[in-house]
Amino acid sequence: MDLPSSLTLLEAFSNAEDVDRLNGSQVDLDAFGQFIASGRKPISQPHMTLTNHVPQTYPLDSYLTTINELLSPPTPDLILGEYNQPFELQRTFETRLPNLSEESKSYLHLKGALRIVPVDLRNELLGAYIKYVHPLLPVIDLQWFLSSVMVEDESRFPSPLLHQAVMLAGSAFIEQEAAVKAGFSSRKALRRTLFGRAKLLYEFETEPDAYTQIQALLLMMQWHGSGVGHKIPTYWFDLAYSTAERVGLLGSLETGSFSHKHRLWWCLYVRDRILSLGFRRPLRIPNSDVTMSLLESTRYYSSEPYHDLVLVMLGEAAAMLNWENQERMMLLFIQEIKLAHCVGVIINLLYQDAWSPSPSGDYKYAMVPKSNVPQAAITECEQLLKTWIEDLPAPAHYFSPSLLHGCHTESPEIVLLVHQAFLYLLHLTTMSVLYQDASSRGDGLQTTLISEMRGLTSQVNEILNELHDCRILHFLPGSTITILIIILEASLPDLKVSDDIVRMQAMSNLYACEEAAGYLLQTYPAAEIVLSRAQNARGHLLGLTAT
Repeated sequence: MDLPSSLTLLEAFSNAEDVDRLNGSQVDLDAFGQFIASGRKPISQPHMTLTNHVPQTYPLDSYLTTINELLSPPTPDLILGEYNQPFELQRTFETRLPNLSEESKSYLHLKGALRIVPVDLRNELLGAYIKYVHPLLPVIDLQWFLSSVMVEDESRFPSPLLHQAVMLAGSAFIEQEAAVKAGFSSRKALRRTLFGRAKLLYEFETEPDAYTQIQALLLMMQWHGSGVGHKIPTYWFDLAYSTAERVGLLGSLETGSFSHKHRLWWCLYVRDRILSLGFRRPLRIPNSDVTMSLLESTRYYSSEPYHDLVLVMLGEAAAMLNWENQERMMLLFIQEIKLAHCVGVIINLLYQDAWSPSPSGDYKYAMVPKSNVPQAAITECEQLLKTWIEDLPAPAHYFSPSLLHGCHTESPEIVLLVHQAFLYLLHLTTMSVLYQDASSRGDGLQTTLISEMRGLTSQVNEILNELHDCRILHFLPGSTITILIIILEASLPDLKVSDDIVRMQAMSNLYACEEAAGYLLQTYPAAEIVLSRAQNARGHLLGLTAT
């Protein structure tokens, strides 16, 4: 299986049925019901309305949702994930939702979409969000959000949608015990519940502000579930980007001035590049639209101190909010933007947009390799990536966690090191994609490029092992699955070479990717693809699987 087919499998897996939801159901869907429940659409772009503050949807999406609910196995109410919860902790939003009818409000209450998680769990979720989501995806004004939620009346938070989306994003990184203590059967049940709440609030158009919609949609991309009608991350991104286009987000940005819109735009930009690399889908934001000078106007945080109550409630996570650590988070985000720029340039160099057949026989608009890429252009892209790593400021460099003596896994030093590791892994993977493509063209540099690519995969192997040894591997973001798939595919040809050392290193890479996928599987179901591919590779190697 080549890399594009594996990535197609990644998309297909995202739409697989959720075993947990179907085990107890005997409903038999007919062909039409299966088509509706699959959530497939005949168009590739979200429908764009002309009215401001109206969420972007596909045509007749509301009808598809209704039919899906009628034909699909019954889904549990969003309040059934909680049990045995003290009455005083069963809080709900009292925010005015003027755009909703009383019937719609009653339905949302009935489904539990307006429920607020218990205070202790909320604090855990916000701490996890601050540590593992916000540094490289700073979509919200963190100081305003924390003050509104923790100091003011949380039940009157102006956007229930954004609130539930932030809780969802943080839920990937809390301990299982925290979810169980709050009354959920598991962390997976908590995540499914929070996503269901956010999804309902979005579909019912409870949020009138377009910019808040964009923030919530980018955070909803952090859901990596499965199930009937499940939407992959690209779906939520396309909704976010079409909304940004509709309200003219890029055109409203000015060099030399600052607003939180600058940061929101760069979050869209970075996600677009990473999704294109992983799903092999065309860039939504053209390179020509990007003005890197806008980076000078991108501020990450407010200089105002956080409220004492916020710091107390966050516990250890409050250390991330001091001036020094916020400076480091801003630095990492800016370096991520610069790396995303390199990724976009390389994607434009190696691929072109075209209609290509899918395994189902349909055609989809995707990226396909270009037939002729000048060697000079490949060398230029290689230098672009090397310049990024050479110019990387010292606080953004990755180093082995074992060098941090006396630091526990929740310390800011270790937390920031996880993000530094992800950036370095993304850099190595992008370079590997470049070398893979160049070496496949069979020119005189093929042997040299293959050797370079082996060095890159070995470095990825080493980083994964270091993170595993320090028990922080599972804190990597969902985009790590893309990295594992690409590195695994790059290592497979070496399993068949005659050189014992090369073959052993390839097997070591395979085991490292498989082990990492095993740790990430609890949060990201798509990691199963890495496990399956590694198992098949071993089967072929041992002659246990037919070719």
